[in-house]
Amino acid sequence: MIYCTLYYTKSEGILMAAIQLYKRNSEFIDLSNLVEELSNLGLTDTLQKYYNKPLEKEAKSIVAGPSFLQFLNKLFQIQVTTGDIINLESGNHSKYYMLSATGTWDEIIKLQ
Repeated sequence: MIYCTLYYTKSEGILMAAIQLYKRNSEFIDLSNLVEELSNLGLTDTLQKYYNKPLEKEAKSIVAGPSFLQFLNKLFQIQVTTGDIINLESGNHSKYYMLSATGTWDEIIKLQ
């Protein structure tokens, strides 16, 4: 499961969590090759090369279970498909996930 919760600060009140959706661009690449490219190029360069600018929405809190994909489709009013990437950002925390061919969300771990 994916969890994204809101963070509080005394001076600013509630900070919203940002959900960014990266849809693949028109350049065709097989999913297994895309994963290999991600490993070779890194996340930032892969996003620039194979994805459109992200769509962004805010949420106070989400719990991602079996209906998370339906939630995203409704939230963004667009069909989320295999190979699409989401970024869940809250405060100074950020996690990236790619939708797999089996319908699971695989975490993308940025290595230094």
